Amino acid sequence: MTQIVLAPALLGGARPWAMAILSILTSIGILAICLIANPAKPRRFLRRIWLVVAVLAGWALLQSLPIWQIQDAPFNAPHIALYPDAWIAMSGNLIWLAGSITLASMIAQSRPDRFTSDLAKIIIASCAVQVFLAVLAATLGLETTYWFAKQAHLGDWTGSFANRNAFGSFMGIGILACLYLYAQNRDGNKAKHLDQSGGLLALAIIFAASLIQSHSRSGIILGVIGILLFVTFNRPAKNRVKRLLWPGLFGGIAMLVIGLADPDLASRFSELARFDLIQRDDAWQTALHAISDRPITGFGSNSIALVMGHFATPELNTNAHWFSSHNLLLDGAMMFGLPVVIAVLIAGLFALKSILNSAINPSDHALVVALIGFVLLGGLVGWVMSLPSLILPIAVLWVGVFEAGLA
Repeated sequence: MTQIVLAPALLGGARPWAMAILSILTSIGILAICLIANPAKPRRFLRRIWLVVAVLAGWALLQSLPIWQIQDAPFNAPHIALYPDAWIAMSGNLIWLAGSITLASMIAQSRPDRFTSDLAKIIIASCAVQVFLAVLAATLGLETTYWFAKQAHLGDWTGSFANRNAFGSFMGIGILACLYLYAQNRDGNKAKHLDQSGGLLALAIIFAASLIQSHSRSGIILGVIGILLFVTFNRPAKNRVKRLLWPGLFGGIAMLVIGLADPDLASRFSELARFDLIQRDDAWQTALHAISDRPITGFGSNSIALVMGHFATPELNTNAHWFSSHNLLLDGAMMFGLPVVIAVLIAGLFALKSILNSAINPSDHALVVALIGFVLLGGLVGWVMSLPSLILPIAVLWVGVFEAGLA
């Protein structure tokens, strides 16, 4: 839970030094669990997660070994990986994620009835910290991430993040956490329910306002879709379509009002009508060219920037640092090849199906569905879902729902 608050403050947790801190915290937690009198036993599903990590790390290692035939120019070397040592950092990140999931599972076994709710409260607290930092920076006129001066996203709320889409997506997760806790109260008296838990809706409104101030188009779209999915699936199946109409209508009116009230945000959304999709289509086309060159083997870890520069389409702005194609599936295929990415995707879909089947109440089921939509859409239009600060809360929420179902 400390990491959920700390990772966003460390520039999203993506820097090597930040990952080192998070990894140390995870290892301390696992050791502490193992040293108690009767530690929880690792679940069977954890073996599958570690197997996926082993496959990815093992393949990345094989890519880096000088055992392959000399590759075509300009990547003429006896190994597939363009950066032979990059597999070490990538493997470390995967081990941290698997370790965090393992730690969450072992903790959840001792408190399955309230672990997910506790996580939601910590996520809300972490979002509140980011809102405070964003308000402070805006009030004082500081163009900073609290680590360095901003080079982009000037005038946008980003908190301690370096990217407005990351900040906006984090606010979206916070809104879902508020709605989840609000839905836990099943009191039939709506007035009493609002009186007891209305503060959660107030926090959700504050997070939504902060999301709008980030001017993140993807964050706003993800937030709206996540809310609609949660509201829809938090009802019995026979009432879902009917229940979706009013939130959908309200959401459409709210988006219209927001657009009229904030001309800058409206102009950003109007840019989506451009045919070039603000370079997204050129980046995706470049990635497809690279994948077609090595569809089976990929180019190895940390190779995307060099590969994007080599296979750039004529319209792609090569002055920019394209460390991602803004599509995580394409990024994975460029690094590891299509067979590995397809295998991992299939394993992930089976895992999500198991989590959905284990959801014991409508709010758990709705939370899982909303987060699935959040991750899938976010991964298709950007790279920020790969940040530890976003991966961690989503993964452990899924673990909490799954452990509650098993219990």
